[in-house]
Amino acid sequence: MSNLINFLNILKNVISPLTAFFAGTALACCAYALLTSTLGLRMAENGVSTFAAGIVLSLYYAGYIIASKTSNHIINRVGHIRSFSAYISIFSALVLLHYFSVNPIYWGVLRLLEGYCMGSSFMCLESWLNTRANNKNRGLLMSLYMITSYLGASSGQLLLNIPDPNGIVIYIVVSVIFSLALVPISLTALPSPNIMVHKSMSLFKLYKISPVGVVGCLCSGIFVGAFYSLGAIYAHLIGLDIEMTSLFMFFGVLGGLLIQFPMGKLSDLCDRRYVMMWIAGVLFFIAPWVHFLVDNGVWQLAIGALLLGSGTFILYPISVSHVNDLIEDDDRVNAAGMMIMLQSIGMILGPVAISYLMQIGGAICFVLAYSIVTAFFVIFTLKHITFKPDINYLNLTPTNPMPIDTTHAFHQLSQDDELSTYSKIRKAILQRLKRSTKP
Repeated sequence: MSNLINFLNILKNVISPLTAFFAGTALACCAYALLTSTLGLRMAENGVSTFAAGIVLSLYYAGYIIASKTSNHIINRVGHIRSFSAYISIFSALVLLHYFSVNPIYWGVLRLLEGYCMGSSFMCLESWLNTRANNKNRGLLMSLYMITSYLGASSGQLLLNIPDPNGIVIYIVVSVIFSLALVPISLTALPSPNIMVHKSMSLFKLYKISPVGVVGCLCSGIFVGAFYSLGAIYAHLIGLDIEMTSLFMFFGVLGGLLIQFPMGKLSDLCDRRYVMMWIAGVLFFIAPWVHFLVDNGVWQLAIGALLLGSGTFILYPISVSHVNDLIEDDDRVNAAGMMIMLQSIGMILGPVAISYLMQIGGAICFVLAYSIVTAFFVIFTLKHITFKPDINYLNLTPTNPMPIDTTHAFHQLSQDDELSTYSKIRKAILQRLKRSTKP
């Protein structure tokens, strides 16, 4: 019992300073998940082909790639909080523009811009969080970050049931939620990372440091992109109504939420590559069976979606943690951009390729694609574990421990500044008095 109490106290000390950070993350994820599912359903209802819908929705992740190559310059110039606020504000405005036309090309342009804004926002959040973490708690902190993300995203799926006779209510709701996401991040007292110190990072360098982490991000993008972009379309093709589609998406994201904490904590205790390999191996076997569960009632749908979501959403945070174990703080902003780019490439390839397979082979190709990708990842990871069993982790990190009370910390800084100023004034007065007393 005492061990449980100690663990809960440690968890409280970790979460307390990040309350505003997690609140802003949850609201942003709730908004973009609701928008993505809404657009998928409306294109299906408007008769847009599955393949064309997959291309339109995947342009969102093309925006991620652009963000990963360019946003680091803005973040390093103006800081994480200002950058996040600017990108989310633009996204909030773009959402409302969907109402003016249902043309797929027009929506594709909007999705590209929205992807740029959201990818840049995630760069701010993830590089900020990894700067505050160390190798002993990075998996735990990333799991809490992902739990917050998926809690927000799963809540967004439930908002699909909001009555919208004129077709604009959902867009207004999404815009409002995005605007609210700015409040906690803008008012947080948690200090931003040092934006004056940063180094360049190439994809080749990142792959050389962590090949399994790089490929894990890519495979994760395929899974996440397919689920968010094609999950609602898959549910529609197998005959689920909008209420059951909403539940399928909700339980899928909920499965990703529930698996985060135990797997994140486990990955802190052992080689993260083994954790990723076993997760992929389990998903390889269970993915095809999900197809036969989701249309046999609510409970079977819930179980199938939970299992699929568990494997879909866990690879990315462990891959990111594995990469950040091996780099230094001044690499983190650019490394975050590289990892978001890798996941974005997967998010583009996944929906396009899988939607094409679904158009040819039917809805079952949606789950069969999971088994194909996980089989490749297991073989790849096993190869690297065999030929490189040991990893040189960078346990010496220059970051300070997670602050327990940021208000007191800033109060202490202000006191230090006041004392420093007082000392300078006192010294100047004494020097003047000394000069005036000289003959």
